[in-house]
Amino acid sequence: MVRLASSVAAPMLLTLALLQSAHALSNSNMERPEGAEQLLSGPALATEEHVVFGQEVSMTSSAGSGWSFESDGSSWHVWTHTSVFDRVDLPLWPEAMKEARIILSSGMCRTDSSRPMPPFVPPRELEHCGSHILATAHDDVPHGLPMAVAQAQMQKWLAQFMGWSQNVQTGDSLSATLGPEAFISLGNSSIYHFVPLSARAMGLRPDSRLDLTAHVFGSHHYLHELIAPKVMYRGKQWLDNYRVEAQLQRTTHGFVSIRIQVISTLPAAPNVSIEPQDHAESRIAWIGPTKNAASFMLAANQSMPESLHLPNDFYAPTSDQYTGSVSIRTAGFSSFHPNLLVTANSHATSLTESNSYHLSTLLVLPRTYFFDPYQLRQQHDDGLLGSRFQHYGQTELEKPAEAVSTWGSVLVLSQDMRESQFNVTVPIHARYRLPPVHEQTVGYRGEQTGDTHVDLTLPPPISAVVCPAGDPPLPANDILSNLHIRLALFDELGLVPVSSLQIAPDTDMLLRMPVPSTSHTSLIQLSTLGLLFAGAIFVIHSARSSKSH
Repeated sequence: MVRLASSVAAPMLLTLALLQSAHALSNSNMERPEGAEQLLSGPALATEEHVVFGQEVSMTSSAGSGWSFESDGSSWHVWTHTSVFDRVDLPLWPEAMKEARIILSSGMCRTDSSRPMPPFVPPRELEHCGSHILATAHDDVPHGLPMAVAQAQMQKWLAQFMGWSQNVQTGDSLSATLGPEAFISLGNSSIYHFVPLSARAMGLRPDSRLDLTAHVFGSHHYLHELIAPKVMYRGKQWLDNYRVEAQLQRTTHGFVSIRIQVISTLPAAPNVSIEPQDHAESRIAWIGPTKNAASFMLAANQSMPESLHLPNDFYAPTSDQYTGSVSIRTAGFSSFHPNLLVTANSHATSLTESNSYHLSTLLVLPRTYFFDPYQLRQQHDDGLLGSRFQHYGQTELEKPAEAVSTWGSVLVLSQDMRESQFNVTVPIHARYRLPPVHEQTVGYRGEQTGDTHVDLTLPPPISAVVCPAGDPPLPANDILSNLHIRLALFDELGLVPVSSLQIAPDTDMLLRMPVPSTSHTSLIQLSTLGLLFAGAIFVIHSARSSKSH
């Protein structure tokens, strides 16, 4: 049950709302309860905006019932929804938490390149396919113990909000639910959790429809209920989700505001209908595929469209979005100590003279592998790891994978732009596994009938020319503000990607981890006990022999 309130309503509205019963502004399906019309005489509790970007459309508006349109080709659809929660219906918001973000991204998992990307969507190489959960503390929280306490509180809040178990399960399955300690500390004030998704796991096919929220949230979760734009195609609710982001912040009145952005695709269709959300200020905008095409906007109950003016740089050419390529290959991929061979080439020559730009490469490991920060420091001191690096993640080097509570680790390698090529060797190490291993096992050479190794494909590298974060430019209008995409990790690391490097076709992220063979477990245990017993006998015998002499 979620209680909605408006942070911008008049003081009289808030006073009356507080005097009502606990059920007065509560409704599990996000609709305003019966009899609340007289109470809520102020601004709408929610706003929503639909933006359609694509081929020419023929659109009609029905008074009070939304819009319908025909499309000659596939279109992009962006839905932005904002509303306000009463925080008593959520886990208690930590005083130190500035913002929480939940991002579900599928771009890297998609291989269909026939659909052109709109200019407001960054290259798919800049965000890993999966779920990203982040939170950031206020700038005035002191570092050290106060920040550690703040991060622990944020971890607990996010775990409760996501519906995770509060006790970290350290059993023998890596698929066990992780608790609050699953997050890693990211930068000076943020925490981060990442779960990769694969095209196979999501059932992605060129003709399929993807519901990203179904892979992360239960049917009764706050966000699953909220992330439901009413877009109908052939009589069914139809959107192929490309990316979903929810941003949560606390307002000055003590409520929690939530902003949801859903980027989806729509096929060419003779009739697509969009219904406005109940009790929300709604509008729709259509943006043409080229700067010469007309763009317009319609509010609910509005019959005549308004012309929409876009800045000249909105349709920037996408041919220059890549300024080089990045490739990684694994060496010794079936050993306990493989290497990642990283090669990045940038041809952003116009930026080489500036000290504010540099080339950053982000590498991600699951908790079955780890970076040794002490070894990385030695490599850096020897001039073998670029100009700088940052390591985020648990530094416990001896525990088995099943006993590690965090999800994994992140390594950021940076190189000055004065050097157009970046070649480094990054050593990584496998954590030993406890039997039984529940993943699909293979043999040493990949035999499907083997049980000595587990194959794992790491997330590909993210490499971009970046500059330090500053004050973002003000958008020309609020529609462009709603199209803005905040990529996972970059904001929290204080970086702004200027251009991206394309992942080279020869990138190979396959690792074959040695694991204990279940068929030999009993023999190994008996052999270990026998060796321990023999060792004890030897020590006793040696002690007696030394006394006799």
